[in-house]
Amino acid sequence: MLRRAGVLAAALACLVLSPIATPAQDYPSRPIRLLIHTPPGSLVDVLGRLVGQELSQRLGQSIVADNRTGGATMIAVEQLIRSPADGYTLMISTSEATMQPFLKKSYRYDPIKDFTPVALLVTSWTVFAVNPKVPANTLRELVAFSKDHPVRYGSGGIGGVLHIAGEMLKLRSGGNFVHVPYRGGAQAATDAISGQIEMVSMGLASTRVAESGQLKILAQAGPSRHPMLPDVPTTGEAGYPDVQMNTWFGLAGPPGMPKEVVARLDKELAAVMADQAFRDKLAKLGMAALFKPAAEFVSYLADDSRRWQELIPAMGIPQVD
Repeated sequence: MLRRAGVLAAALACLVLSPIATPAQDYPSRPIRLLIHTPPGSLVDVLGRLVGQELSQRLGQSIVADNRTGGATMIAVEQLIRSPADGYTLMISTSEATMQPFLKKSYRYDPIKDFTPVALLVTSWTVFAVNPKVPANTLRELVAFSKDHPVRYGSGGIGGVLHIAGEMLKLRSGGNFVHVPYRGGAQAATDAISGQIEMVSMGLASTRVAESGQLKILAQAGPSRHPMLPDVPTTGEAGYPDVQMNTWFGLAGPPGMPKEVVARLDKELAAVMADQAFRDKLAKLGMAALFKPAAEFVSYLADDSRRWQELIPAMGIPQVD
């Protein structure tokens, strides 16, 4: 009897003294689902799969892309929020997370409180291009021209990043720019090439259509000249430093994710973003690495939200829905 009691006491001591692995410490122990709110082949989709592939190798688990499109990101967002906060469902988040609350009445999600911001990953920016027949070779010349000849500009739709960029240019330059919404950026570029409109607001990744001289790219609304467009001045260099349209892409999870899981993801994502081969791949997509771990990402989101809360009403863009 005493021997049994001794064995039992020893076993209990081992349980007390030995650390017990938690699910968060074992993370990840099964495949991870990555929600993408745009269709296959889109820029967000391509980035998500690229990040997923690199992160999968570092985590030792598969990352499965799951395209949940529609509802102006709402379908993917609601799927994410309803998922367990265990790190096995994540989503590629974009600038729309901080813009939508001020553009759509039905968008009721706070980018910080209703999610777990995991990391800011990359950024890209907008370019302004015109039909070659437009008598302007600089952004300042285009603004001056627009005051006597209204410049119609196209984007991929009302309330999108490229629309906001055009309205920012209008607000900050005092130019006469008239928005023409399209169902997609490709059609807007096509009409700018054919002369149906004078200008198109487009993403860096779409600028290859201008390589043959079909469009004149006057400025890029980013912090520096992107390697894809080394000879095109920034809006700051063109005289409009307040016209900055950076599109950010990050990683988010359901609210309440364990800190250990977020820390593990941040550690591996930092390594992915620092890899030069990966950064070269981003450059070919018209992007640039801008890694910020969770705490810094939260601050970034707060600043971005305050910016759009001020700017979007000033641009005169009405809330819809």
